[in-house]
Amino acid sequence: MFVNKLTKNAVLALGLMLAFGGCTKAPPEEAMVKKMSEDSVKLSDDAIKNLKLEKVIKGEFPDKLSLMGRISVPEDRVAVVPARISGRTDAVYVASGEVVTAGQPLMSIFSADFSIAKEEYLQAYRQVQASPADEEAKKLLSLTKRKLSALGVGNADVEKWNTSATGIPDTPHGENLTVRAPRSGALLGKNAMIGSIVNVGDSLFQIGDLSKVWFAGDIYPEDLKKIHKDQRVIIDPGSGSAPLEGKVSFISPAVDPNSRTIKIRALMANPGEQLRADMYVQGNVILSTHTALIAPKSALVRIGDDIFCFKRISGSNVFKKVAVTFSSEGTDTISVTKGLDEGDEVVSEGGLLLEGALGGAGT
Repeated sequence: MFVNKLTKNAVLALGLMLAFGGCTKAPPEEAMVKKMSEDSVKLSDDAIKNLKLEKVIKGEFPDKLSLMGRISVPEDRVAVVPARISGRTDAVYVASGEVVTAGQPLMSIFSADFSIAKEEYLQAYRQVQASPADEEAKKLLSLTKRKLSALGVGNADVEKWNTSATGIPDTPHGENLTVRAPRSGALLGKNAMIGSIVNVGDSLFQIGDLSKVWFAGDIYPEDLKKIHKDQRVIIDPGSGSAPLEGKVSFISPAVDPNSRTIKIRALMANPGEQLRADMYVQGNVILSTHTALIAPKSALVRIGDDIFCFKRISGSNVFKKVAVTFSSEGTDTISVTKGLDEGDEVVSEGGLLLEGALGGAGT
């Protein structure tokens, strides 16, 4: 049995207990809750303050297709950090899942090839410093610098070496090559381990930019005719955050042989990186919209086969239980077809307690 969320306010609950829990000596005019008929109840002004009321409005309601999906990082937003030189891993500065920034040191590799390349560069640099007009020395310096760049050495590290070539101690990293992050993002994969031997081409890290993500879900073939590119897809990230919106960017041309479903993807912005890689969330593909009476979903009370809510009788403190029919429901709202009118005030928190005051099944 499903019921809407109960209000947490203890004052209303206490009032109901006093009214219908055996405290019969209280004068009727002092009661917080008074049963008026089989389907209506009257509340005091103080009791009403502890209810949450919302109005039924007329507006555009989306017709949607709901589906579960998985969050992943778009392929063009994942960078693999390869080993550009062979050597031994002397240090690893980060752990899987961490968020790194561009240029941040990730690991340190001891390599004889790197030591040689570094010394070649420093010798060429000293020669140019000693003979600024020597064109051959300048060419050699350019070649050695390009060789270092191919090994993954950044300009910032090279500038620090230049100070050592002019007599200032070489403080950073010694004979080790520092591998730095080529971009900012989350470490989706980490293969580097202290003491391990790396070879040219080995994948050391995978860095993903989560500022935009893919939502990938499955639809059945009979729904394919409803789906097309650029349709809106709305996701509730949870934790009370605002819904995120993207557009259908891919519809698979093949049917999965196991699930007999068709994969679709939507690309969406991910402010604050609320959506994480491999997270499963519900998505809603907006097929169309129609004008409808819209009421809060939380106003519904469902007991058995009965679906109802409590609406306020205009200009009074009386709340009436009314059966509600709706054609579709969204994350927080429903499209009402019967039972409510535009402008009605409904109880969106506390309806089950009012049902209890009537002596219904919710007590």
